[in-house]
Amino acid sequence: MSANTNKKTNSSSLQNIFINILIPVIILNCCSDGNIDPFNRMPDQRFWEIGPLWSLIIAISLPVIYGLHSLIKSKRFDLMSGVGIVGVALTGLISLFVISSTGEIKQATPWLFACKEALVPLILATAVLVSRSTSSPLLNTFLYTPELFDIPRIEQSVKDKNVEHDYKGTLNHASWILAGALILSSVANFFLSLWFMNDVLTLPISEQQVAYNVAIGKITWWGFLVIGVPLMVALLFTISLIIKKIEQLTGLPKNQILLR
Repeated sequence: MSANTNKKTNSSSLQNIFINILIPVIILNCCSDGNIDPFNRMPDQRFWEIGPLWSLIIAISLPVIYGLHSLIKSKRFDLMSGVGIVGVALTGLISLFVISSTGEIKQATPWLFACKEALVPLILATAVLVSRSTSSPLLNTFLYTPELFDIPRIEQSVKDKNVEHDYKGTLNHASWILAGALILSSVANFFLSLWFMNDVLTLPISEQQVAYNVAIGKITWWGFLVIGVPLMVALLFTISLIIKKIEQLTGLPKNQILLR
């Protein structure tokens, strides 16, 4: 892979983290205080305290706008951008349902939010397993990508050495590992969301809407740290496993398996 490609990938990853995680978390944590009524400010409100409703709208809108911009700019559907947009849209729909006009949060909120957080990785895990036997397995979207691996060279070598069966078995095994990591992420998402959202219901009604916003921020941030980072480690481990197995099957060195 070229240095320019690496720089673009790293820049894009940092931009994704910044817009989809850091900025929304800061807005939800720092700007949610203020009047529940979005059109009336309290006399002692500081200028950055825009209230729980506007904070939630802005924090949710940023990832959606960014995701749509990326889809339009690239002129192709990107799975992760699409998943991110769906996840944020579900947060907005749940918020419309669970927040009353007085700012009270419904009792079912922790369970609804936990199910929403668990749903996306669970759907992805199912899709990874179902797509294994199709012409476009999701493994090729997440890990075994033509941007990282020299797939034509690998497949030609696999054909020359007549190891197609073992090659397919390697990718099948990698798909199971990826699906397993996503399922673990789903379970962790569920309990993390339940933990933070349950605290909201213990507060007085007047504090619940602000606490709800803060809880979403905590779920986003801690989800990235305690779920996203280990998931990334699992994905890197799977990539190294694929490389090692392809080296054994084809005899190709690592510098011919990966694009530079």
